[in-house]
Amino acid sequence: MKLWSELVKYRKHIMCYFIAALMLVTVSCNRTRTEQQPSTQQGSRTEGTDIVQQSGQAQKQSYGAVLASYGVALPVSRPGIYVNVAGYVTGREKKVIFAGDRHGKTFDVVRRDDGEVVYTGVIPRGVEDPLSGQVLSVADFSVFDEPGIYYIHTDIVGQSYSFGIGEDTYEKLFLNMLKNISGADMPESPEGVCDMSFGMHAAMYALQCSGSLFEAAYQHLDQGEQDKQLVTQLLYMGKWLRSRQQDDGSLYGDYEATAAFCGIMAMSRDMFGRYEANVGRDYQQAADAAWAWLAQQSCETPRQQSARFYAAAQLFKADGGTTYKTIAEEYLWAKQEDYSSERFVFYGVLAYISAEQGTDRDLGTYIMKDMVDRVEVICEEVQQDSVLGTGTRTAEENISNMLHLSFVNYLTPSKEYTLIIENTLQYMGGLNGDGICYVGTDGTQVQSFEWKGIMLLGMSDMMSNIYKLENMTFNGMEN
Repeated sequence: MKLWSELVKYRKHIMCYFIAALMLVTVSCNRTRTEQQPSTQQGSRTEGTDIVQQSGQAQKQSYGAVLASYGVALPVSRPGIYVNVAGYVTGREKKVIFAGDRHGKTFDVVRRDDGEVVYTGVIPRGVEDPLSGQVLSVADFSVFDEPGIYYIHTDIVGQSYSFGIGEDTYEKLFLNMLKNISGADMPESPEGVCDMSFGMHAAMYALQCSGSLFEAAYQHLDQGEQDKQLVTQLLYMGKWLRSRQQDDGSLYGDYEATAAFCGIMAMSRDMFGRYEANVGRDYQQAADAAWAWLAQQSCETPRQQSARFYAAAQLFKADGGTTYKTIAEEYLWAKQEDYSSERFVFYGVLAYISAEQGTDRDLGTYIMKDMVDRVEVICEEVQQDSVLGTGTRTAEENISNMLHLSFVNYLTPSKEYTLIIENTLQYMGGLNGDGICYVGTDGTQVQSFEWKGIMLLGMSDMMSNIYKLENMTFNGMEN
């Protein structure tokens, strides 16, 4: 099934808005980064944005609670050496972080199989990270490129977790992440419905943006793994969500969950219904029933209004209905700014501006200008972050930034955007100020399905730009 052959019009439509937006704003994010500059990626903590980062036991307890909400458990003890457990790529930067100020002056790269020291590097003097207050030393071993499994060792601190180096590290990680989509948890709760719906949205957007990459990856699934294709998994998740819809059209009688479900049913119908008529009809009935329930409820709070906007924007993209168009555009004009900070709003905006016809061109241009401004702020924060290079110290904010950067980077590829996305993915692999690994080399990830979808989107976007997608064949990968 060649879904991506239908997607050229989609990109051209958004590009019209993007080009118009660029005429109104000069993006100052084209600062040159040389190969010698740290691609140091990191944030460290995963508190929500409303939690103030402070030292002390109370902060650590709050931190652990937020991590747990995303399916991440804090280790009982942590090493003082942080590496990208997900692996490094030959020919690209390789960094290691040493926490604290007692780690010696040199470090060894040690081959795991035989314990042989294959490279010795210098640990720079630690500096205080102004964003987290931690003393960190970021060392470089980019010149070492021999494929294999290694760990970092110092006489004072000990050794790090193991990591791999290989030419096809990203390809293997991408394929493993793709396989592990099928292992996603499906929590039966309003929050679980929202998480799954937004994760499906991000994953479908990844398919739309980088379909050829997924097609190439599928060639490395064996016969017993064909059900792990992303399209198959998205259809399965849609069916699962559909089975949870109540007789009144709602999901759990919850406004936000029902709006998220309504929107993703409309998007799924628009994307898959043209190929499977029965699937299309089922999704349409589900979306209509959910919208009918929403229409009967009061919609007074800002969260309810943003949720209704998301559902209306998705239905407008799928159907072009006047009612949905009016609700979506009235909401967007009233908002006036900050179209990127809320999940319902951002995903709804993506749906609205990608509608093939009927959108307000002036409104679309205005929205794109706001989104470009948001990416510019991200780049400015990264430029000021000389220690770790991501401009934030929370995993949640890094994931949010990756989502926005991937969207803009797809429309107008930028070396800087790609580098920040790459840094964020390495951060998720454990190269961060706490040494927490959110995605392993086997592709296992945090439980949050939205994060899974965003990481899949970010990685596919990054790989498309790094490797020039038209020449990618996943050579050398094992099934």
